[in-house]
This record gives sequence, structure tokens and C-alpha cells, in this order.
Amino acid sequence: MINSILSFLLAGGLLTTGGCLAAMSSHGQDLDALDDDELLDGLGDLTPRERRRRLAVYQRRVRDQIAEEQEMAWLRARIKGYVGD
Repeated sequence: MINSILSFLLAGGLLTTGGCLAAMSSHGQDLDALDDDELLDGLGDLTPRERRRRLAVYQRRVRDQIAEEQEMAWLRARIKGYVGD
């Protein structure tokens, strides 16, 4: 009797642990590997938490792109200043 109860508890614990690990691994998806279309595809069907995660990645990409463009413009201006001197 005790063995069957312990087996039942062990099986329940393993199922719960497996479910938690599966849920955590789906949230650990590498969003940086996705392009913008894949990142924003089906955004309305996602949970609010996953939507915020994806939008944060997209926002970071846009900020990085803007910073890179500003840096390139600054470098061009500096080079133009040196060449003009």
C-alpha cells in the first residue's frame, strides 16, 4: 500500500517537473536568431509576456540600428573634416 502511494507521488512529481521544464524551455527560445518578420509573426496570438519579450527584442534592434546609423554619419563628418583640411 505504501509503495503504491510513494510510486504515485513520485510519478506526479516527475510529471510536474517535466511540465515546468518544458514550459521554461519554450520561453528560452533564442529570439535573436529570428529575423524581424519571424519575430513579429503572429504577435496577437502570443501571451502578453511573450509579446512584451518579442517587442523588447525588436525595440533593441531598432535602437542598435539607429545608433549605428548615427555613428556612421558622425564618422563620415569626421572623415570629411580631415579630408577638407
